[in-house]
Amino acid sequence: MTMRSRGSRWRAATVVAASVLALGAACTTSTPPPTATTSAGSAQTSATTAATTAPAPSAADILDRAKANAIKATSAAFTGRVQQDGAEMLVDFKGTSNGSTSDLTMTTVDKGRVRVLSVDGAVYLQADEKFWTAQGVPTAFPADRFVKVPAVAAQFSEEFGLNALIDEALAAVTASQLSDTVGSEMVGGTDTWVITDSAGPGEGALYVSKSDYQVVRFTGSSKSPAQLDFSQWNADLGIVAPPKDQVVSLS
Repeated sequence: MTMRSRGSRWRAATVVAASVLALGAACTTSTPPPTATTSAGSAQTSATTAATTAPAPSAADILDRAKANAIKATSAAFTGRVQQDGAEMLVDFKGTSNGSTSDLTMTTVDKGRVRVLSVDGAVYLQADEKFWTAQGVPTAFPADRFVKVPAVAAQFSEEFGLNALIDEALAAVTASQLSDTVGSEMVGGTDTWVITDSAGPGEGALYVSKSDYQVVRFTGSSKSPAQLDFSQWNADLGIVAPPKDQVVSLS
């Protein structure tokens, strides 16, 4: 097998990530937005409720501000699950806006696990035997080793840049798709606004932090189930190349 054919197989297997966010983008998430509740309990509870039920911005304003923040972000991470070819795929991604540095892991029951690490102008793949078998590679590389694939680095820089993923996802979401009702929910300790598809919460919702309008969570529609949880906006992600003794030579 030539290097060119190997590279094309690897690229076909990993280009899936470029559409990860787009799977639910036309509608955002599937979890119904919670309604604000009040308590007949203590004065402290009432005060807290009053603070969290302050008038919400419009759904369109929340979407616009979340888009603007996501597009101008220098880095971010997300984890979750999506449907790919009828099967659930677990996704773990972190990377910079321009794609020069990224770390993506995808796992499915049938096709195994693959990690794509792009750093310092090179791309490294680390995968289990099930993945290599599914890609038609006759000799699997050790699951704890990386294979360096520098020839496709430029392609990955474009496809796996945070900006490219965000643009593809959020460009499909418009204010005309949204319900006028804005919900509120705590997600992982973050107080969020929840905006949903106009067809109902079961067809999509986007969770945006109230403090700084960053995307926190998004879940898919009934036809494209998904949940992606976002974090580390504009953070130093600490992505580095694997140690040389963990890299397998192709020669």
